[in-house]
Amino acid sequence: MEVQKCVLYDRDCIGCLECEMCDLDPSKVCDNCGKCLDIRDDAVIRIDGIYGETGQKSNGK
Repeated sequence: MEVQKCVLYDRDCIGCLECEMCDLDPSKVCDNCGKCLDIRDDAVIRIDGIYGETGQKSNGK
């Protein structure tokens, strides 16, 4: 049987379940709500130009 490594500490897993606890509320088990993560519902990118079929860059103006 292969021993699992602890994801929090440099040791083998001892079954303490500390890795399953919520980061925001240590009295509850993590339910993957994502509140502790900085997740945004949208993303914005800036387009500097578009390359056409000839390979020439167009600045869109």
